[in-house]
Amino acid sequence: MALHRRSVAGSAVATFLAGLALWPPRAVYWMRLAAVVGDGVTLAVVCLLAVTFGAAFAWLTGVDVLSFAVGGGVAYAAGMVAIEVWFLPDSPAHLVWYAVLLACLVGGAALRDRLLS
Repeated sequence: MALHRRSVAGSAVATFLAGLALWPPRAVYWMRLAAVVGDGVTLAVVCLLAVTFGAAFAWLTGVDVLSFAVGGGVAYAAGMVAIEVWFLPDSPAHLVWYAVLLACLVGGAALRDRLLS
């Protein structure tokens, strides 16, 4: 399976924006939901949204899973460098949370690919 530059670039932009929307640094609005339904349910909702977004993006654009994953990896690296430089976080938890989001996004793209084959 070959990488496609446009697909990688589009996937990088889309996954970067999805990460910002689903888990914005220093402004995690999900905390209000977590106060009502609990952390586990809240994380499940965020992961489900990420899987849904990944599947929808792959379905709408026709991007292959490998290009989507590579683009997501580029976005992850850029985002983690940006968080480290701008926010100077006290813990490395953001590395884990955004990796989980990326896994869910790629999982959604793979699920879409699996359902169509």
